[in-house]
Amino acid sequence: MLRISNVTKSFSGIFEPVLKGVNLSLAEGEFCTVIGANGSGKTTMLRIVSGEHQADSGEVIRNGDVAQVVQDVNKGTIPSMTMLENIALSGVKNPRFSFYRRHKNDVVEKVRSLNIGLEKFIDQPLSVLSGGQRQIIATLMAINSGSRILLLDEHTSALDPKMQLLLMEYTANSVRELGITTIMITHNMEDAVKYGDRLIMMNKGRIVVDMSGREKKQLTIQSLLEMFHKFEDQSLLRDGGENVG
Repeated sequence: MLRISNVTKSFSGIFEPVLKGVNLSLAEGEFCTVIGANGSGKTTMLRIVSGEHQADSGEVIRNGDVAQVVQDVNKGTIPSMTMLENIALSGVKNPRFSFYRRHKNDVVEKVRSLNIGLEKFIDQPLSVLSGGQRQIIATLMAINSGSRILLLDEHTSALDPKMQLLLMEYTANSVRELGITTIMITHNMEDAVKYGDRLIMMNKGRIVVDMSGREKKQLTIQSLLEMFHKFEDQSLLRDGGENVG
């Protein structure tokens, strides 16, 4: 369970608050996708949920630990450590001598389940992998960390279309099987429509669309794009953008 109650957030040097009374409540195991233009408050909301930022007002109630995957894979992995060390450490607090050897078979099976051959790098430092490959490993680590809340901020952004699809399928299947409460920011409208139990759209620091159930299942990419452009056009009018060529 995750509850965000009337959260506001401002930053010095930015005229408007980045978040303006955001309210969002997710049931345990619910998978929510988040879309919105750059600057709409999506990432700030996730950083407040993770504890990286503190809200100016309001509160966040979390029922369990939080794991996250961000676009900068250096924040989710330790490049100088091996794949085995990174993945094994993601699920424990105090590893001891011979810990890695005991967990190696389990880690190899987890990586092999991705079916992309990364297990051959199990004893290599993550620095030998591409940014996209490290993003895959960071996602696997977060999902298998034992955390009950998962935050994904454009976690497929460094991947080619084939790998994006593979990682999204792995993500969706895993969070459903493990019952992990998940918030996923994406700019991919197809992913926003296809994945998750719920979809929210943010605009100018507020949640302006919130749909789930039958409404979410009947959503099409075209209808989502129309909603997106409607709110963006309204924002331009409010900001005087009607005079912009």
